[in-house]
Amino acid sequence: MKTTVRKIMLLQIIVVAVIGTGWIKNIIKLSGCDFEAPYKAEIVHGIGLLPPVCMVTGWIDIGK
Repeated sequence: MKTTVRKIMLLQIIVVAVIGTGWIKNIIKLSGCDFEAPYKAEIVHGIGLLPPVCMVTGWIDIGK
């Protein structure tokens, strides 16, 4: 029972670390955008400010 609880806690820590890192990377990429047409990268990184979405958008390279 204790090992199951530890595994779940470890999994939660890993998920929070991935979300946090993706969110920070997403903010850095959003601040590096030029905010001129086309706005594809700005829209994707703007939507990526939501924590579940930033797990994906923070790690992909869309371009500027």
